Formats: sequence, structure tokens, C-alpha cells
Amino acid sequence: MWAITFIVLAVASQGALSFNALPMAHRQLANIMLKTSVSMNEHPERNVLCFPIYSQAIAEANERYAVSYNECLDVALNAQNAVESEVANDRSNVYQQGEDVCSSFQGCSKIESSADYFQCYHNAAGTSLTKSLEIQTLAKNTMQYIQLRHQTIEYDKNYCTNKSTDAYIKESTALYTQLEQCLAGGASPPSPTTTTDPSETTTGTLPPPTQAEFH
Repeated sequence: MWAITFIVLAVASQGALSFNALPMAHRQLANIMLKTSVSMNEHPERNVLCFPIYSQAIAEANERYAVSYNECLDVALNAQNAVESEVANDRSNVYQQGEDVCSSFQGCSKIESSADYFQCYHNAAGTSLTKSLEIQTLAKNTMQYIQLRHQTIEYDKNYCTNKSTDAYIKESTALYTQLEQCLAGGASPPSPTTTTDPSETTTGTLPPPTQAEFH
């Protein structure tokens, strides 16, 4: 049993269990160990033969999934940065108009004559009212645009990551199933080779070793 544990650790060290986005990989391997523990003890040669073959394929599937998933996140981040660039001028305009309103009142505070003092604030308030409405309109329109863009970006990101995850689940499930069959001593017809793009829905599999390879 210690030999089996060592092999499981070897699978993990090769990356088969390294990507934390889907703890399903841990559960799948644990289930296989439980289902085939008797057969593995009776035929230890299958452990040595099956695990190296499928652990490499599983590690490669995990790596492709990690790359695909991170690409989805990078696209979303770049889109968010693009939105920030698009609204940079509006942000600068709102800031400048706000500074103008503030500076007009600050200038009034330095006037010593009470008559001129209140007259200045009266004029500044009238001017700032118009500018404040302009700021409010620009800020509202820009805010709504940003919110709409962020909703679209979030939708696209979720669609991309879900598609990547679904493809990974199909591919890894097929590989774990073949590993289970291999450990149990079963042989099935060769399947299509592993796909290189985890965003595709094609299931990647490996042909299991034949019975002759166990002897």
C-alpha cells in the first residue's frame, strides 16, 4: 500500500493535482483508489504501468486548462483596462470642472469687503449650478456606460471560463476513467488522442495498455 501512496504522490508532483480551480481531480483519483484498491494490491505491476502513462496525460490536461482559464481572465482584464482608457477624457473633464467650481468659492473667501464677499458667492453659486448640472450629466452617462461595459465583460469572462472548465471536465473525466480501467486490468479500443485546445468540446483520451503489456 505504501507503493500505491508513493505513486499517487508522484502523480500529484507531475501536476495532475496542482490546479486548484477544480478539486474534482482530487476526488476522482481518490475514488479510483477506493474502487481498484484490491486489484492494485493483487496486480502491483499495473500500478507501475498505468500511472506513468495517465499521470502525464492528466498533468498535460491540467496545464492546458490552466492556460485556457488564465487567458479568459487576461482578456477580461484587458477589456477593463480598455474601458478605463475610453473614459479617461471624461474623468479628466469632470475633475477639472469640479476644481473650477471649488476654486471659484475659494476666491470669494479671500474678499474682505462684506458686500463684495456675498456678491462673489452669489455669482459663484449661479455659475457653479450650471457647471454642477454638466458634471452630473457627464458623470451619470459615463457611469452607466462603464456599468454596461463591465456587465458585458463579466458575461464574456464567465462564458469563456465555463466553456474552458466544461472542456477540462470532459477530458479529465475520460482520462480518469481510462486510468481506472487500466488499473482494473480492462482493455478498451484505442480512443482519439488528447486535444491541444481545452476550449474545444472534443474529449481527449489515451489508448490504455493492452493485456499483453502487463506480462
